[in-house]
Amino acid sequence: MSCLGVLFAVPEEIVSHIRSLPMEQRPVYISEELEELYFEEYPERTAELDKSWDAIHRALTDGSLCFDCKAYPLGGVILGGELLYFDGEEYDDYIITAKSPLEVSRLAEGLGKLTAKAFKRGYDQIGSDYPDRSKEDMEYSWEYLEDAVPFFRHAAQQGLWVLFTADQ
Repeated sequence: MSCLGVLFAVPEEIVSHIRSLPMEQRPVYISEELEELYFEEYPERTAELDKSWDAIHRALTDGSLCFDCKAYPLGGVILGGELLYFDGEEYDDYIITAKSPLEVSRLAEGLGKLTAKAFKRGYDQIGSDYPDRSKEDMEYSWEYLEDAVPFFRHAAQQGLWVLFTADQ
């Protein structure tokens, strides 16, 4: 999965609106309405992850690409939370997950304590099914994750939900 990932810190009304949409309309809402609004009006509520999201997720979990990984405390940073779009079959062209304010607070606290050394240990456990594994990719992924820490802190302080989105 080498697609672009973005995090959005949103109020509960946005999450409720996404839930109310038919499944096939959810990615359209994100890409045609939410992205434009948030990138222009709320840049402090967005965090671009580029393609690093895949490695970040794997490094913060057990090395695999799984939804709602419970094995490690930071497993919910990317694919954790409520799955709003993706079933691996009919709806596999986009991913949307939502983390509640309580989850966001826990993740922000955990991310604040994460060190580059601990991240590298997690990255080193990524298996051969991840084709981009390299020192450069690890550093690239760590930089994007470091940039997302203030985003999570801000979302937690404001009591916002965090959406993760990625187009396939």
